[in-house]
Amino acid sequence: MKTTARIFAASAALLLLATNSSAQDSFFDGDSSSGFGSFEGSSSSIPVEFSGTLKADGRAYLDKDVDGKDTGFEAKNFKDLRNVPTDADASAKIGIKYTGNKADAEVKLLFQKDIIKDHPFDVIDELTLSGYMGNFTLNAGKMKITWGKGDKLHVLDNFNADDYTDFIFPDYLDRRISTPMAQAIYAPAYSNGVISNVRVEAVYTPFLPTDRFANQGYWLPGQVGALKSTVTGIVSTNLAAKLAAKDALTTTDAGYIPAEKAYLEYLTYANSLMDDPESLYPETNTVKYSQFGTRVTATFKQFDVGASYYYGHYKQPSVDLSSYYSDAAAIASNTAFLTNYGSAIQSGAISKEDAIKAFAIQSGTELSLPQLHYDRKQTFGLEASTILWHFNLRGEATFNLTEDTKGDNPWVHNNSVAWLAGFDIDLPFANMNVNIQETGSLTLNYDKVKDGTFKEYDADYNAGHATNNRLVANITTSFMNEKLAPEVTVMYGIERGDLVVMPKIVYKPVPDLSLTASGMYLGCKDEESEFYAWENNSFVQLGARVEF
Repeated sequence: MKTTARIFAASAALLLLATNSSAQDSFFDGDSSSGFGSFEGSSSSIPVEFSGTLKADGRAYLDKDVDGKDTGFEAKNFKDLRNVPTDADASAKIGIKYTGNKADAEVKLLFQKDIIKDHPFDVIDELTLSGYMGNFTLNAGKMKITWGKGDKLHVLDNFNADDYTDFIFPDYLDRRISTPMAQAIYAPAYSNGVISNVRVEAVYTPFLPTDRFANQGYWLPGQVGALKSTVTGIVSTNLAAKLAAKDALTTTDAGYIPAEKAYLEYLTYANSLMDDPESLYPETNTVKYSQFGTRVTATFKQFDVGASYYYGHYKQPSVDLSSYYSDAAAIASNTAFLTNYGSAIQSGAISKEDAIKAFAIQSGTELSLPQLHYDRKQTFGLEASTILWHFNLRGEATFNLTEDTKGDNPWVHNNSVAWLAGFDIDLPFANMNVNIQETGSLTLNYDKVKDGTFKEYDADYNAGHATNNRLVANITTSFMNEKLAPEVTVMYGIERGDLVVMPKIVYKPVPDLSLTASGMYLGCKDEESEFYAWENNSFVQLGARVEF
């Protein structure tokens, strides 16, 4: 609560500072011809701009068994509209920008329920301070940067993490999580008949932002749910083992008080872990998890080209269950375990995993919790774009170098290559644009982890496929002098057979107001589909947006 209050106080101070400055003629040395609107009552123009976006959305989910609950509603026959599960959200983004002679400053504030409650630091959506020194530009703050030539899809854009708490629906930049960073840009005034627009860039972040996923609700990922179930099971077993050890003693036994203390301590830990499952994750706000990268781009005749290098980490965690399975293997080879449970396991009366947990409770054996970590990686990238006839062509390619070059460590990502290739074209009717992109990856030495206990927990597990390709198509058009703009996006997972269809229509009765009707259909081939955990989450949505 104190953090949230401080952020609101800082936000209010920024707004008051910018507002009060209009009454002070000498606070900013502005040029009256700067192009910014002047404030009435001031003898000079103040180079400060205000902007903002206010949004409200309402969503209705159309399938039964949404979020694991039988809603009694089926989209196919519309039996009972009263049971349609609904959701709503509202947000406000406020921007303040100062433009000076040799320096700029800009802040964007984002007010949204989940941000204020769970991530108050991100109320400051972006804060950028810029200084201009000839051919050099220095930027610093809480920023978002984009590397690569893809159109809202990238394979070499590594510095910012993504917020997937609402799946992939927010626009690419809105989905990115800003992070404190410093950026230096050198753009020499060099040009000849072959090479021009040279730009050299270096970026550093002092720690690692990580991808954000829902911990519960409609968009809880299957992997997160499975991990939560595994951890809950282990913690419950360990807690029961400590309770059994305490109950085996009497209050007169010398070991009773230590056993009770151990149980109470673990009970407190278990409750804390269930309330805050992210406590399992490593602390990434350290120099150990800092990121660094360089990028060079230029125009070579009719081609825009670039090369980049990134040193950092994956934004999604890998899980190490080796200690847990080592403990389980030790129990499974125990003579007493085989005597008590061997025949029951063979007859199918109890699974081996449940028998191991039962024996751990009886013997007071504690099972190790999963260890989570963010794998280190280096990314070497190439990018290019050009125009061929009426086609805008673009592409990206990367090689990801990790600490598991042999590919035989299931708990660490293998080396891999990734690519993006696509085009868009404006068609000569209805202001139509067709945009098609394909992204894919190839995991090197994918088969080094053989079938067995660890296969499905392999950091690179992909339903038996070394490759993972997605085809994304976006078609936009507009009518009525661009007041009415239909759009549809289709994404298809080639190996796993996932299909996502997202239609949208935007109506702008006046320039600053947008009314939107949108939706999503999600289809999965089978349980191996990448989006299987969300297959019942198809929805329709209505929204309104005002920009100023």
